[in-house]
Amino acid sequence: RMGQLAWLYDMNLKLPLTLTMVAVLIKSAEALAGTVGGSNSRRPSGILFDIDGTLVDSDPIHQAVFRELLLKEDGFNNNQPIDEEFFRARIAGRQNVVIMDDFFPEWPPEKRAAWSVAKEARFREEAAASMRERKMPGLDRVRAWIEGSEIPRAAVTNAPRLNAEAMIEGIGYGDFFQTLVIGDECEHAKPHPCPYLTACKNLGLEDASRCIVFEDSPSGARAGVAAGAFVVGILSGQEEDTLLEAGCSLVIDNFDDDRLWEYLETRS
Repeated sequence: RMGQLAWLYDMNLKLPLTLTMVAVLIKSAEALAGTVGGSNSRRPSGILFDIDGTLVDSDPIHQAVFRELLLKEDGFNNNQPIDEEFFRARIAGRQNVVIMDDFFPEWPPEKRAAWSVAKEARFREEAAASMRERKMPGLDRVRAWIEGSEIPRAAVTNAPRLNAEAMIEGIGYGDFFQTLVIGDECEHAKPHPCPYLTACKNLGLEDASRCIVFEDSPSGARAGVAAGAFVVGILSGQEEDTLLEAGCSLVIDNFDDDRLWEYLETRS
């Protein structure tokens, strides 16, 4: 009976084996068979990319546009232009509605929403001419590896849909991603895991436990970690310690970084 100990006799060790020990042996054999037989369980089940600061080095443009427009709001930040530290701490990776609630809590929702729309339109105007040049170094190399391995992939962002689509098309990746997930269109945006879990669902994956997430912000990194993925941090705007504290398991300079390719070799 299953509720009782099943005793098997090992002809070499002369030791009895319990059902638990048998189960472990079976799992080990299955794992070995999968590796040898061609179904490599080490290969990622999905690759999930943030967009701003991950696919595209767009943060300098966002910072410049925020600085320009916030200077027009009398009294904000004591009428001083925001600097990079301010941008990292209070803007990068955050959902627009959260940023506006933080900056202008006294404004009515309609005014905050209109300001965000104007800001993003200004960003697209500024970014249009330089999008392809701002593609993250080594991205094409990673794309080739993913396509060669036939791994499902998604773009997952807190950016508005118009921005996300403009950036993906602008770097020539419109036909690469199999799904695009927008934080504003999910029940919760990053740092909640919902956007990454939604991407997994759209790709037909059971969960994110065998996925790799590429992120550049603490907010996005926390979302990937909470989803259960292996999170790789990109040093496009944040300090390495900040990304490690957010839960990144690996931090790299860009997609050409030897540390990334050493890791991917273990997942091939």
